[in-house]
Amino acid sequence: MKRKIIIDTDPGIDDAAALAIALNNPELEVLMLSTVAGNVNLDYTTENAKKILDFFEKDTPLARGNSLPLLREYEDASQFHGETGMNGYDFPVSERKVMP
Repeated sequence: MKRKIIIDTDPGIDDAAALAIALNNPELEVLMLSTVAGNVNLDYTTENAKKILDFFEKDTPLARGNSLPLLREYEDASQFHGETGMNGYDFPVSERKVMP
């Protein structure tokens, strides 16, 4: 029996690798992804998640989460991770719908 999971993530290149493993693991059923701001802002993390789901041809629902941390001030780390968090990886633009 597959383990059913929901992943809450801030996809940059590190989380993209983890998502690739989770989305293609025969022991897991990813019921939904939600995105949050992390190393880069929420718009970029959500766009990255859309591109990853499209790349792996997954119909997994996607929802936008928090744009700011709950317990501390947001610190943008794009100077280390690149503007989008996945600079250098040219995925097609995604038209995937995101749950509000």
